[in-house]
Parts: sequence; structure tokens; C-alpha cells
Amino acid sequence: MKRTTGDIPQVAAKEKRWECLSDQEKKLLRCNKNKVSQIHKPGLHPDVLKWMDEEAQRQGVTERGRHGFIVFDEMKIQGSIQLGDEFEIAGLVDLGEFYHNMRSLQTGGERKAEMATHVFQLAFQGCEGFFFPFAWFPITEMEPINIFLHHWDSVFHLKHRKFFSHACLCDGSQANRDFIMGHFKSPEDAIMNKFSIDNRYDSSSKYSFIMDPPHTVRKLRNNLEKNSLTGTGRSFKFNGKHILWSHLEEAYLHDKTNARAPVTSCKIKDSHFQLTPATRMTNHLAADIFSDNMLELLYHYQEFKRGQEGDADSMALTREYLSVAKLFVKTFADTKPIRTMDDQRLVELDAALQWFLDWREDVMESENQTPKERNKAYISDKLHVDLCSMVLGYKSYVCTMITQFPGMGPVSASTNLVALENMFGCIRASNGSNANPTVLQYGSSVHGYIRCRSFKGRNGNASRKLDRRPDQGLDLRPILFVCFIFF
Repeated sequence: MKRTTGDIPQVAAKEKRWECLSDQEKKLLRCNKNKVSQIHKPGLHPDVLKWMDEEAQRQGVTERGRHGFIVFDEMKIQGSIQLGDEFEIAGLVDLGEFYHNMRSLQTGGERKAEMATHVFQLAFQGCEGFFFPFAWFPITEMEPINIFLHHWDSVFHLKHRKFFSHACLCDGSQANRDFIMGHFKSPEDAIMNKFSIDNRYDSSSKYSFIMDPPHTVRKLRNNLEKNSLTGTGRSFKFNGKHILWSHLEEAYLHDKTNARAPVTSCKIKDSHFQLTPATRMTNHLAADIFSDNMLELLYHYQEFKRGQEGDADSMALTREYLSVAKLFVKTFADTKPIRTMDDQRLVELDAALQWFLDWREDVMESENQTPKERNKAYISDKLHVDLCSMVLGYKSYVCTMITQFPGMGPVSASTNLVALENMFGCIRASNGSNANPTVLQYGSSVHGYIRCRSFKGRNGNASRKLDRRPDQGLDLRPILFVCFIFF
């Protein structure tokens, strides 16, 4: 028997939902539900890439829109073993046959089953907005060598379907950083080569490595937050002046208690300083710190200190830090395409990065500090590499795209992990927002997400509109999204 007594209530509920559908809805569901059955299974499958090609044609993606970059990230899932259809065991680590063969060689033929706790998801993001998650793998911890193998395997198979990846974009986890550094001799070599190499499958173009801008901006805020005069975490110092998180807190409290009107338009709130583990991961709170609002508070507080305490300008370097970081936020939020390498936004990115490089050089040449003090006087080495990758890798990617399509460049605001993280959010919500999905639930939810992500409504306060043609009648994809979850 496939089903046990404990499954009866769940089966009854599914049958009841099925009976509520009209004949047209049932027919459409049967037609689409298992069209690409491989999407439910881990790995990189030809059927999924074929579906990706068909979806691009259906959406009218241009030749240029098939050029872009690969994004990848991990999502936590429930560590449990399930029995799927036809008694297939799901929930174990599955990184492909090559991985298991190599593990067998390492362990002398012994193969131990590991229960997966995360999912490693790869997706393609075209320069005109086309997004498609094409492969996923249940894992416990993704090692750099496995990222290397699956990333370049994806580049190869995507090219055969006429999707061309010119870069990869990821967050700043240590495994991702090691994966990028595996293409270079050292961090200095990566910076010298502008985080780009010859494309392994197209010698006429470059391949770039980009750290996710929102994650990098958040780390700039976190490094500043750990900074203090006591030097227990970091103690930023540049040209003999300090850069302190306390300057921001003092300016905010001064404005809140002395200068703020009962109704104010200032976006800086208590939540920007009273950070919890959850809010510390929120991108917009970090971006708000590097904004005109915070700079205005610092400026007025400095004027107050100058008048009351004779303080000339002790917060000058803190304001410079915020101003430079604001350029990163501004550039990577810009929705206008960059069409030439002389674009003012790229010039500003260069200037912002150069400020950090000058700061690092000033710290390294300081003779009055011990090596430990010099290390604390600048941002962390990991963040320094991420910052260089974000700027230099992105510029290399822009150069490649402009060379491929002169006069038509990429959009900075689309160069991030937002689309993939939104997909993770949809998958969590479809399986209960308070619990992560199992492996079986994840596979079916990805299928439903791909099928229904293009659902648009004509009315309502959402930005998407109903995708409907006169000959089709009502678009049933919203119904399919619910059905995919339950069937």
C-alpha cells in the first residue's frame, strides 16, 4: 500500500479541494502539473532547461535578454526523511552521481547517508529581467569545490540552450568567498584582475565574480556597529581621526530628545540602532544608515557640539564613511541602464572604492600601531575582499555586456539576490510561514512558483497585472499555484 491510515484525513482534504474545481480547471491542472516532473527532483536536468527555453520564448525574451548571470544561495529546510511516490526516499544529501562517486573513492567504497538540512539553489537572471531557478540540491554544508563543479556545469548546459552567463553573483559566506578565490592565486591577484577571468566556455569574453551589494552594504554597517574607542571589536581610525558608531547614536538621540518635532519625516528610528538578530539581517535598515537622513542628523549634531562645546569637527571621518557608503547604496539602487564605461555612476563607484583603498594604505603604513591595532583600525579583511568584488566584479560584468551589445548596458538595481530571496519567501509562505519546508515540499513548491510567478492582476494595489488574452478567458494560474502545493 502506498498510503497509511494516518494519511486518510489529508487525502480526504485533497479530494475535497479537487472536487471544488471546474472541469476546465481540472483539465488545465492535469496538463500542467507534471509537464516537467524532473523539477521535483534535485539536480540539473535537461527537461528543466528545455522548460526554461520554452518559458523564455513564451515571455518574448530577446537575444540580449538571454545574456546575464547565475545567482545561487542556500535556504534552510526541515531535516527529515520522507517517502515519496513509488517509494522514493527523499531528504538525503544529493549532489549528483559524480559527488557520490568521489565520496566513495575517499571512503574506500563506503557510502553513508546524510540527512539534508539546507537546499542549494541555482538560478539564471537575464539582463532584461528574465529569472528562472533551474537546479537545486539538498545539502548539509556546501563546500567550495562543489560550488565550483555545479556552477561551471550550469554555465556549460545553459549555453547549449542559448542562455549565456557572464558572471556569478552570491553573498559573502566563507564557502562562496573560497569558491571565488579558487579562480585566483590570492586576493591581491583577484583585485589586480578585477575579479574576472577568461570564460571557460567562451574565450572571447570575460567571466566576472560579484558579491551581492545589499549583503556587502549590510556588512559595512555591521563593521561600523562593532567599532568603538575601547577597541574590543574594531577601532576605526583614518588620518588620525576616529570613525565611530556612537557618533550616529548620539546624533539620533540628540535629534529625538531636543530637535525633533512631534511629527517628523525622518526615517531614522529606534529600530536602526536597537538591532536584533532578525533586524540585523534586514537590508533596508542598513541602507537607511547610509542615507541623507543620517548625514543630516550628523551635520546638525556637529553644529550643536561646535556651538556648545567648541568641538570643531570630531565627526568628519564618520560623515565621510557614511557619504562613501551612500554612493554604493545609490548606484546599486539605480534603475537606469549603464550604457558606457564612462558613466558617472561607475566613476563614483571607483572613487568610493578608492577611498577605502587609501584608508587601508594609511593604516598599513602607520608606524605607531601594533599589527593587531592596525588590523582593528580598518574594516575586516573579508569585507575588504567583498567590497572589491562588488565594485570591480560589477564593472567587469558591465564592460562585458557593453562589448556584447554596444549602447545597451545592464541595470545596477537588478544586480542582486533579491529575486532569489523573494522566491525563498514564496516557498516558505506556501508551506507555512513559521516552518521551513521539507525536501519533497521544496521541489513541488519550486514547480508551482515557476508556473505561477508570471501571474498578474489587472486591479488591486499590487504592482502585477493579470496576464490574460481575450481567447483564454480567466487566467487559472493562481488556482494552479494553490493546487501545486496540495497535489
